[in-house]
Amino acid sequence: MGRQVQVAMTEPDEREFLGFLRSIATIRIFESAAPTHDQMTVEEFAPPEEGHWQYFIWNTAFAWAPEYGQVSHQAVESGRAGWSYLRNSSTAPVLEYDRHNFTSPRGVTGRIYWAKSFASPGALPYDLNAFSKWFDQVVRWIRKNGRREDPGAHERYFLPNAWQTYYATPNWPTAGRR
Repeated sequence: MGRQVQVAMTEPDEREFLGFLRSIATIRIFESAAPTHDQMTVEEFAPPEEGHWQYFIWNTAFAWAPEYGQVSHQAVESGRAGWSYLRNSSTAPVLEYDRHNFTSPRGVTGRIYWAKSFASPGALPYDLNAFSKWFDQVVRWIRKNGRREDPGAHERYFLPNAWQTYYATPNWPTAGRR
């Protein structure tokens, strides 16, 4: 079973988040897909307007060898036919970061997700207990620095700039809700 925390971050929040992660671990960041293998590894998150909605964050203290696949040429409608992706991300010691979509009328919720053993038919090649402790540390930081819309088990956390953007900006559909 996987583990996740729902979170909304703007670009300033993302920079703070990456700063925190780099203060506690050596990390590498991967795009979910890119034209080549080399272009998958990035230093920062790209602007979301450019279609960058998902990343994988690897804590390099956990051994892992990325395996790359290629998007099928039948997937022409996506515009990404032939692009590279991480074929073994679901069994890797990585956090999946899916961005919050502030422009969606439904407010597509962002999340930090760890697949854990959800997609693995056998034992994983890294220390689950140690990775779980790191994941818990990340979640504690999000909870400490974020605010929830309404208290509840499944409510998303808004990091400070996201909270300001989502609730204090008059143009957002849910502005002013508290």
